Amino acid sequence: MSPRGLGIVCLVLVLGGCAVGPNYQPPALKAPAQWAESLEQAKAADALEEIAWWKVFGDPMLNSLIADAAKANLELEQARARIIQARANVMASGAALLPSVEASGSVTRSQGGINTSTSSMPSSIAAAAGTIFQAGFDASWEIDVFGGTRRSIEAAKAKLDASVEDLRATLLTLLGDVAKNYMDLRASQTKREIIRRNVAAQLQTVEVTRERFRLGLTSYLDVAQAEAQKSTTESDLPTIEASIKQSIHRLSILLGQEPNALKAELAALRPLPKAVGRLSSGLPSELLTRRPDLRKTERQLAAASADIGVATAELYPKFDLTAALGLQSSTVSKLFNISSGRYWSVAPGITWNIFDGGKARATVTNKRAVFDESLTKYRASFLSALEDVENALAAYYAEQTKRRILADSVRSDAEAVALAHERYRKGLTNFLDVLTTEKNLYSAQTSLSQSEANLLTNLISLYKALGGGWAAAEVKVVASQVSPETKR
Repeated sequence: MSPRGLGIVCLVLVLGGCAVGPNYQPPALKAPAQWAESLEQAKAADALEEIAWWKVFGDPMLNSLIADAAKANLELEQARARIIQARANVMASGAALLPSVEASGSVTRSQGGINTSTSSMPSSIAAAAGTIFQAGFDASWEIDVFGGTRRSIEAAKAKLDASVEDLRATLLTLLGDVAKNYMDLRASQTKREIIRRNVAAQLQTVEVTRERFRLGLTSYLDVAQAEAQKSTTESDLPTIEASIKQSIHRLSILLGQEPNALKAELAALRPLPKAVGRLSSGLPSELLTRRPDLRKTERQLAAASADIGVATAELYPKFDLTAALGLQSSTVSKLFNISSGRYWSVAPGITWNIFDGGKARATVTNKRAVFDESLTKYRASFLSALEDVENALAAYYAEQTKRRILADSVRSDAEAVALAHERYRKGLTNFLDVLTTEKNLYSAQTSLSQSEANLLTNLISLYKALGGGWAAAEVKVVASQVSPETKR
């Protein structure tokens, strides 16, 4: 090779080590030093995603439902399919760095003629017909001098990472949905038992008023009021029964089954779980590395950055190299013999779109704007994540206080009911006091039951907002589908 040719090759190789467009770095986002609504001192909890927080409720059935949902949920299956698609896109992008080789073959049959003439008569003598057999290879290679293809691969890998984080975000949502619906189910069953106990107690009150009416100690008004209150309380049963069925239906769907698939398993009465302690909330800054939705948004930002490089590379010339190598013969049997004819060609080339009406530059501007939008989305998502945790902490602590107050109310109302019944039997008070105390007790009991359920669902919301537990659920992702940036 001549010195000039060698110099050109070296220049191309040097340029090939560069890639136009920005070199992406994750943006630094400012996070508060601690949670404003937390009552505990902030400390690191960087492994919260690996802790199965649902086990703090001590309910084996809940644990089983979550394990089954992680295996069979249909939204997770869709997310897994998206990972496979993204992985295929990475492979397709990478293929552009390699030469493409095509095998070809042809058979050409031809016949020509030689015209001859005399002064008296023109004539034509036909030449012999001939057949040419050819077989060979054609290769083409676009040299990625300015890094457009490499940026395309970078974008595809970032999108693959984002699809993996999408799977994890889907799983995190699933964990919260299963746990919340399970708590709703047990809370509804508890309310049903409260209604039944109050209906039974109020039925006894009806019997007492009927006996007192029979003895002439009271008017029939007391009997009618007692029966009306019992019926009013009993009317809440159908709504609660519907809520129980709806929770079973939702849990069945979350596990990838038909609505009534879990009816036999979940219909039996079980108490509302009790949370044993509470996991640390960690530091606000840890949300960026723990919450899958934030990790997904950051990977989408990286892809948007790489897309700028892809668009920028279109402003520069493209270098390509094409080559052909093959054999030709007049007979098939001699095509691959040493005596057959050979042909080859090598053709380096360059193309440069020097005028496109500003289309390429407009595309670069568009991709930069997409990046700016993605960056703003990332910042907004982080602020929303901080808000999620602060709201969950505020709701959790407020519900704790409410539950304590309602527990005191239930104790007081129970004492009031007992005292009102005793005084009514002795004729020391009117029946209105009995009705009022029974109504207050029923209201306080249902409110306490709902508060206990709310306390648990608020705790679930907190763990979900913190991004906890998705790694502990063991959703399998093939290692080759995940880039190093996504592994933890």
